[in-house]
Amino acid sequence: MGHLVFIYGTLKKGFPNHDQYMGSAQLLGQYHTVEKYPLVLCDERYVPCMIHSPGQGYHVEGELFEVDDDCLKRMDALERTQEPDGYRRHAIPVRSSEEINQDMKEALAYLVPPEN
Repeated sequence: MGHLVFIYGTLKKGFPNHDQYMGSAQLLGQYHTVEKYPLVLCDERYVPCMIHSPGQGYHVEGELFEVDDDCLKRMDALERTQEPDGYRRHAIPVRSSEEINQDMKEALAYLVPPEN
């Protein structure tokens, strides 16, 4: 089964984790968050982190992918969703960044809890 996932960091096409984790994921286009979220660079590697604080920050730009169950499991492992200090998967609305196509979809996104 396919899952829509909004990618804003190292899993984007051409970035360090894309080839290893995204496998046969299908890029659907450039999208941005409908709501604003804080986007910060974390730790000494400057990893992009979107904080789960809707309404604050920016309309975050990224890519929308359709992924299968195996790809979603690989991403969950990378984002450490089972760890107390890991990312959490949330369904959020995203909108196409193309001027002629204002398509809006609900997609999964990996967000950091505000208390981390």
